[in-house]
Parts: sequence; C-alpha cells; structure tokens
Amino acid sequence: MRPSRTAQRRSGLWLAAVAALIACAAMLATACGTAPDGHGKPPGLALARTHPVAPADSRAFATAYARKLLARLRLPAGARKLTWPARLPAGLSPTRPAILSDFVDLKALYRVSQSMSATYGFLLAHHPAGTMSDAYGQGTLSGTVTSQFADFTAEHLPGGIFEADLNTVIKPRRGGGSLLRADAFVAWYPSRGTARHINPAGYRAVTIRWQHGYRVTVRTLTSRQAVVRYADLYNALHGAPDVETSCPNAGAGMNRNDYQIVFRPSGGQAQVVVNPTNCMFVNVSIGGRQVPALYPAGALLSAAERAMHHS
Repeated sequence: MRPSRTAQRRSGLWLAAVAALIACAAMLATACGTAPDGHGKPPGLALARTHPVAPADSRAFATAYARKLLARLRLPAGARKLTWPARLPAGLSPTRPAILSDFVDLKALYRVSQSMSATYGFLLAHHPAGTMSDAYGQGTLSGTVTSQFADFTAEHLPGGIFEADLNTVIKPRRGGGSLLRADAFVAWYPSRGTARHINPAGYRAVTIRWQHGYRVTVRTLTSRQAVVRYADLYNALHGAPDVETSCPNAGAGMNRNDYQIVFRPSGGQAQVVVNPTNCMFVNVSIGGRQVPALYPAGALLSAAERAMHHS
C-alpha cells in the first residue's frame, strides 16, 4: 500500500528544517547590525534577505528546475518519446504530490517496448540522479493490476524550492510493450509578503509563553545573544507554501501544548508575536495585525522547548 505522501514529506522536512535553520542562524547573526541604516531609520523591523534567496521569477526558476529533473529520468533501451496526445489514454494519471497551488508540472509520454512489469522494475533499479525513492506500487481493478507507479523526490533542493518530485506511471500498451508517463512537479516558496524581518537591535527581550494542559509557563530572555538567536530563526523562515496537510488540532484542556514567542521592542518598534504550530506553519502578527504565515516551525519550536526545559 502506498504510504501517505503528506506524512512522509512532513517527517522529512521536520528533521531537515531543524538542522538547516539552526545552521543558518549562526551565519545570519553576523549580519545583524545595531546602528540605524544610511537613511537614519531606527533599528527594528527591516526588509532583509530571506535565506536561501528565492529567485526573482520563482515560476520560471521552478520550470527550469523541473526541466532538469525530467531530463534525469532513466529509460529502458529503445524507449521513444511521444507527442503529448489530445486525449490521454485512461489509467495514466500520476500520483500528484500534496501541493495545492504555485507549482509547475512538466510531463512527458514514452512508448516502451518492454512490458509494464519490466519497465516498472527498470525504474526501481535506476533512480534518476539526485533523487531517492518516495513511493511505489500498483493500481488494480477487480483484482487485476492495471498500472504501476514509481515516484522519486529530489534529495537536495536549490534555494527557494519547496518540493521537487519526479513521478511515473506505467500501463500496458495495446499491441505490446507499455506506455510510461513522467511528471516533474516543482513547487516554490512564496514571498514572505508583509511578514517583514526583525533587526534584533530594535528589541530588548524575547518572552516565551508555554501553555501545557491547564498550566501556563512564561519565561523572558533579555540577553542580547538570545534576542539575536530568536530573531535569526524567525528571519530564516520562508513564506508558507499552499500545501495540503492532515494536521491534528492543538488540543484542548489537558491535551493542550502551545508555544508563543513575543519579541519585545526597545523603542517605537512594533511588537512581533510568533506562534509556531505542530503543523510546521508559523502564525505571525506585527503590531497586532495578522500577516501571512511562515514556514517551517521546527527550529522555533525546538528553541522554545529548550528554553522551557533547560533554564
């Protein structure tokens, strides 16, 4: 049975996000100044670079990357690329990743002389370069195998890309051999929009509020090192992609376990309230106004948990 792509992807991203964002924090910290900018603006919220930087035209960049991904597909000897038909044969729908919008799909159709099962075996034994197996299996109808699929996901994503998958589906071809459809799905991170970056020089403290069950624990960190560290973790976040999730609610009563991180301004700057969720999305309000969510929440959640349990 095919594993849940959403659950699989979330698990991998959670581990990767924690390691990657903590590593980014050290680099970003060196770029945090304490003086007003060249225009005499006070420190505080600033429009700074995201990490990694998304290309100016993310759709064009994603399309170019999808083209490279599709070119990495390894085909059985003698496979021939076909012109995409006006009407696709039934049973060749790919397993689309859990992406709702802001993605590109480059597709190709091939005629293969080998049988469906032989083509399927070849794909499983010859992963496209730079990918790992994501899911594989078969489709059945009344107990008969009618199609097989092998999906791959990119091991290392370029800056600005949220997800990249190369998915294939094979079905028998009338007259012998098989038909193979391949789709390169690539999604990118959207802009952070109005979720501006924080210059830690404009903030005096970070307060962490932890609601666990019916209890609330609050801890305020006033050291410059702590303010810089949490600002860096926040600044490293991406705009939240529009993806399908099966996220459980935060719970209620004794099952509640929520964190809130508040950046306390030192002057006339806006207070920033950050709520990292177990769904990996980060809800943000600036000066009491809700702004677009950010992603992923892993590193902020880990930092908040450590602050509460290692005082």
